[in-house]
Amino acid sequence: MIKNTREGIYRLLLELAAVPSISAVPGAENMAADLIFQKLSDLDYFKHHPEDLMLLPIEGDLLDRKIIAAMVRAMPETDRTVILTGHFDVVDADVCGGLKEYAFDPEEYTKRIAHMSISVEARSDLESGDWLFGRGVADMKLGIALEMCLLAEFSENPKDLSANILFLAVPDEENTSAGMRGAIPYLAAFQEEQGLDFLACINTEPTVTTSSIGAGGIFLGTIGKIMPFFFCLGRESHVGEYFEGLSASLIVSHLNILLEGNPSYADMLGNTLFPPQACLKIKDLREAYSVTLPERAVAYYNYLTVSKTPSTVLKEMQEVATLAQERAFLHLKNSRSCYIEMGNDRLPPVSWSPRVMTVSDLYASAGEKFGQDFEDHYACFISDLEGGEDERDKGIRIVNFLLDVAEEKGPMIVTGFLPPFNPFRVNRRNSVKEIVLLDSARELVRLARDEYEKEIVISEVFEGITDLSYLGFQGDMDELEPLVDNTPGWGRVYGLPVKELMKLDVPVMNLGPVGRDAHKDTERVKLSYGLDVLPRLIAHAVRSISCS
Repeated sequence: MIKNTREGIYRLLLELAAVPSISAVPGAENMAADLIFQKLSDLDYFKHHPEDLMLLPIEGDLLDRKIIAAMVRAMPETDRTVILTGHFDVVDADVCGGLKEYAFDPEEYTKRIAHMSISVEARSDLESGDWLFGRGVADMKLGIALEMCLLAEFSENPKDLSANILFLAVPDEENTSAGMRGAIPYLAAFQEEQGLDFLACINTEPTVTTSSIGAGGIFLGTIGKIMPFFFCLGRESHVGEYFEGLSASLIVSHLNILLEGNPSYADMLGNTLFPPQACLKIKDLREAYSVTLPERAVAYYNYLTVSKTPSTVLKEMQEVATLAQERAFLHLKNSRSCYIEMGNDRLPPVSWSPRVMTVSDLYASAGEKFGQDFEDHYACFISDLEGGEDERDKGIRIVNFLLDVAEEKGPMIVTGFLPPFNPFRVNRRNSVKEIVLLDSARELVRLARDEYEKEIVISEVFEGITDLSYLGFQGDMDELEPLVDNTPGWGRVYGLPVKELMKLDVPVMNLGPVGRDAHKDTERVKLSYGLDVLPRLIAHAVRSISCS
């Protein structure tokens, strides 16, 4: 039976960690979902109210993964509801090497890692006896255990609650957030059909730190992520006739110089500047060796956002795509002039003009070129894509297909977006709910200092990607539509329920344990804070938000 005690939380953590719920591995995540569901089923509250414990399918999910939703309803009845959420998937344990077989047994792993070569900091934590090592203990099985135990405690006395408590546990945060994207329609339905008023959503992702602080942080928002891509077309030519063609690799190189690490395109919130764009892949698209200049190349970027919407980003992309081509043309022009001066005056004149198309432009061009039945032809191509292929590679293949159908020639750049998309969510102090959440965070700082001698810092944005992104979109639909229109295969390869997303507007808070080295072989979580202090802070946060 789940108990909200130090021992109860710890034992549940070990049980959850023992399940190797590796993201996107068939069947793995559902093992964790089944365990969570079974544990909650044993609570007296859900024996009497089985309709409030739900194992919900993710619509269209190829792995048939499930979401757990468990509602403890306040007495007397109210529409006011606080959400507790977290993910139960983990990354694989391959980095654990020879200890991989013990990675999901935290106590054994913690013993055995003592004999391995680990960092000085990890060794110090190990020797303190206050840190538990193992895959998923920090990210984020302890957070899930805390929420389940708190839900169990609340379920014992619904008359003491001022708001309903909705526990929402999801898979796939570590991949493309299929779990939380799949939860959006359910949340919107709870809101509309049951009339629930969501006051706030608390997540328990770990505060991952390298400092010696003994307390985690409180985050009032979560950073966004968008993935711009640039499909560059040059003009093919034999390398022996170099100046008669244009290498797509030259265009994509100038593009990368413009974007990679450039703070001019980094997003800002107040006076805080966030990390610039990073190129996650850059390559030409030839599959075999050839002495022809590459005609097609692609690059895509990790872009962290706190204020920029897809509409704003797309405009930036079009400007950068034009500038990259202009610089590539100038580079080629200057090289050609030098080549002539060095003794070769037999080059034919070549003149290029920059051209930029969006994915929606290209789709329209392909439809016009193909004519009737284009939609069927397009759908057939997408259905033939390999099921296990990377979603980004699928998007690139779709653009390649559309270019062939449209018979478009370079030089030009096609711009658009690839999965995943995580909307930013920040506390703008614009609503009563946001102010209540801010006040609650300040109360927690005082409580931690006065009762536990812990210094907690309030931050505006959690800088790791979290599922809190999907508690609503802070913008208008026309600011989101460019993402829908310009993501190849939207709704077939990747997508999210935008209409339901626009119906949600839930303030968020991340309040989790202290962890270190998430995803590494020395992943670990601080037990004294996570088991002794944090449960009381989360409970206080729920009550203060509920009563305001």
